[in-house]
Formats: sequence, C-alpha cells, structure tokens
Amino acid sequence: MAELSSYMEREYEVDCDGQVMKLKPIKVWMLAPKGRRGGVIIGLFKCPSGKVVRKAIGKAE
Repeated sequence: MAELSSYMEREYEVDCDGQVMKLKPIKVWMLAPKGRRGGVIIGLFKCPSGKVVRKAIGKAE
C-alpha cells in the first residue's frame, strides 16, 4: 500500500470538460485481472466543476 501513496502525492493531467488540468487524485487503487500479476493503477479525480473522472495513471507489476 505504501507504493500507492506515492501516486497520491503527484499531479496528473486530466481532461475536465474539454480542458486539460493538473489535479491530484482523491483515491488510488490497483486494477488487475483475477489470478494474474500486473495490472494498472487507477486514479479518481474531482474537477472544479464537480465532475468525477477516473484515469489510468501507472502500471503495476
């Protein structure tokens, strides 16, 4: 879980209603196929307009 906390501290470019903004994620989790190694790190972002966006922000091994 310590590795996921490092993703929370960085800012990522997210498309919010047609504008690209730099935001920090509210929540981060790993999405991986069942029974397999690897997967992707997903971040949940909240735009200033109130819209919530999910985006892949990394790869897990």
